Amino acid sequence: MVGSHYLNVCDLIPHRQSNKPLYMTKEELLSRMIKNPLEFTDTEFLQLVAITGKDAVTFEDLRNNLRRIYDMNESSLLRESDAMSGAFGKLNSAKQKKRRKKFFQRMRDGKRSTDYKTVVAEGDSWFCFPKYVVDINEWLIRDDKINLYSAAAAGDWITNMIYEGKYIEELSMIEPDAFLISGGGNDFVGSYRLSFMINTNIDEKLPDDEFIKACISDAFYAFIWTLKTQYWLLLSSLQKADKLKDLKIVTQGYDYVIPSLKKWRGLDLIQGIINSFFTSTGDWLCTPFKLKGLHNESRQKAVIRHFIDKVNEMFGWLANYPNVNGVTGEEYRFSNMYHIDCRGVARNFNDWFDEIHLKSKRFREIAAVYKHVIWESARKIKTKKGEIEVPFDKNLKVIKVNLADPAIA
Repeated sequence: MVGSHYLNVCDLIPHRQSNKPLYMTKEELLSRMIKNPLEFTDTEFLQLVAITGKDAVTFEDLRNNLRRIYDMNESSLLRESDAMSGAFGKLNSAKQKKRRKKFFQRMRDGKRSTDYKTVVAEGDSWFCFPKYVVDINEWLIRDDKINLYSAAAAGDWITNMIYEGKYIEELSMIEPDAFLISGGGNDFVGSYRLSFMINTNIDEKLPDDEFIKACISDAFYAFIWTLKTQYWLLLSSLQKADKLKDLKIVTQGYDYVIPSLKKWRGLDLIQGIINSFFTSTGDWLCTPFKLKGLHNESRQKAVIRHFIDKVNEMFGWLANYPNVNGVTGEEYRFSNMYHIDCRGVARNFNDWFDEIHLKSKRFREIAAVYKHVIWESARKIKTKKGEIEVPFDKNLKVIKVNLADPAIA
């Protein structure tokens, strides 16, 4: 279970046993993470992140890992991951400028006090959808009691957010109550990158478990290990900063996105125009599957479900990792980290604006859970018997948005 304090990474990623030395260098561990991710273990992961001094693993090392996964050179990675260039970059820049202007106006209006919560948000298009869709950050900004400084940009990669480290200066300057981060999805999709995670021409008639095992390539598990190491380093670096010792860190791990070539969804004319001319919907997920000879929609959904489950389970493992560093009174290694599990927020296909973005009303549901965590207040849940209040539980490190979804109950 994700909620277990002692969840083993081996439960998240299938692995094979092999003979290996008891101690390996950083380079050997990083190479093994990429070349043999199904054999890589939690013991090796913890050995890697425990290395200190000049030999410690760095964000640059993990950026190199990502390049190896996608067979990219640095110039290609910079080009693919640059969220602030071109027409898309102009939209991101305009939205950031507007949001920051509002943030500093709130500061001038005297809204920095214990009556308000101040947060910094770094992330991707779930936090910063360029136009029309009301994203998670926008719902939070509309709350008069929340001051939100946005560093989010649609299309941004987590490897860029962490590698560039702009959030460090912003966190140090603002000293917020919470740091919200949404990242990893763009490292995974776009420019048909999803195809790296799928093997070619797998028999779609295989039993479910055999199909998943045969279909998903080692590159996916290498990606998960790399992503988890990036977040471990990020969380560790924030934990070491004295002025940020009480900073609440909130992650999220996406919902079960749906591969589809459909650009027009329902009667929303603007939605259809945006999807037809201004997004890559269809090419984010569906086309990469077809590129690898996987055409069955239910099989595509099964693979995506596996991907999203592993991402959320990885975050759950980090949030629930027990304290082993001897700090008195702390039960968890990252005691101020909380993860919002968005699986099951979309009830059906029509809850999706495109392949990978929810419609505004569903983003609003997620934003309500962010408020629950930021304020440590009760949240209201609608049930068949009426509305109930669920109190905030400090020791519940993974908070599910849709508590009624039996798939994640």
